[in-house]
Amino acid sequence: MVSRIRNIGTLCGVLTIGAIAASGVSAQSAAEFYRGKDIKLIVAAGSGGTYAVYARLLARHWKKYIPGNPTVVIQHMPGGGGLKGAGYLQNAAPRDGSVVGMPLQTVAAAQVLRPKKAKHDVRQWQWIGNMTVLRNTVGAWHTTGVKTVADARGKEIIIGSTGRGGDMYMVPKLANEMLGTKFKIVLGYRGIRDVDKALEGGEVQGRAGSWLSWKLSHADWIKDGKVTQLMQVGFSRAPDLPNVPLMQELATNDKDRKVLEFFGLTTRMARSVTALPDTPAYLVAALRASFDKAMKDKALVAEAAKRGVPLEPMGWKEVQAAARATAGVDKAVLAHMQAALAKK
Repeated sequence: MVSRIRNIGTLCGVLTIGAIAASGVSAQSAAEFYRGKDIKLIVAAGSGGTYAVYARLLARHWKKYIPGNPTVVIQHMPGGGGLKGAGYLQNAAPRDGSVVGMPLQTVAAAQVLRPKKAKHDVRQWQWIGNMTVLRNTVGAWHTTGVKTVADARGKEIIIGSTGRGGDMYMVPKLANEMLGTKFKIVLGYRGIRDVDKALEGGEVQGRAGSWLSWKLSHADWIKDGKVTQLMQVGFSRAPDLPNVPLMQELATNDKDRKVLEFFGLTTRMARSVTALPDTPAYLVAALRASFDKAMKDKALVAEAAKRGVPLEPMGWKEVQAAARATAGVDKAVLAHMQAALAKK
């Protein structure tokens, strides 16, 4: 018996040493893999919006914590309401750890709402984390005279958008079908910057997007009363938009309310980062640990505060849960939402 206990103890010691060694090898291997290399960060949006702001902020500080200190290089890949970038991440990008992605926050919703167009599956992605939680809004230009949702029910205004897969389209479209607004949605703009140029030039009269995008890019419009926010998407009102209603608060039946609450899940994936399917586990672990450290970095936090960029970081498990909950939405809710988005 004593001999057997000793043998078990010896075996446990060997296993413990082996586990420690394996952990060390993984860390060392991650450093060896990334040393002297670039990590490409694919951003599924143009260079003129808040996705770019967050991507640049992350790229500057994340590399300090990634083993091997690689350079994080940003590549913007807008198009199709985020579907172009998502499709690239799923089907074309190398899966060796050299590429990570910052998809649109609607990437999981687009997967279930546009299954024929969406060529990705967020349930296969290896999520790294989320930088913040952001609320979306719909804003109208001052010359329209539209100040409330009630006004938007009685008067048509032209809304600029990119593709059908993003929130710039889906938010006003759901508002039309479920809240009775009369937004005329014009598609085909390359990114939010182009929509804003069209808005200022009188080509369109409003747009959807994150509340932050309005504040960062056009604080003067807000200050001068050139744009009014009509509604917002999320689970709670933004502190600085206390009188702007949440979309689900305006719903008149449970079916619509459940759809709008479901869509609010996208706010929990606002500026998320993911590794690709089949990326080696030890590299994913290194990326997740380094992301968590970067989100606590004093220089990153200070820079974000100075620029007025809110941080509300989430770990990979929370992001993964939100992605899977969205992708696994109740079929009845999904069918009702698809029907609304498919209407002409």
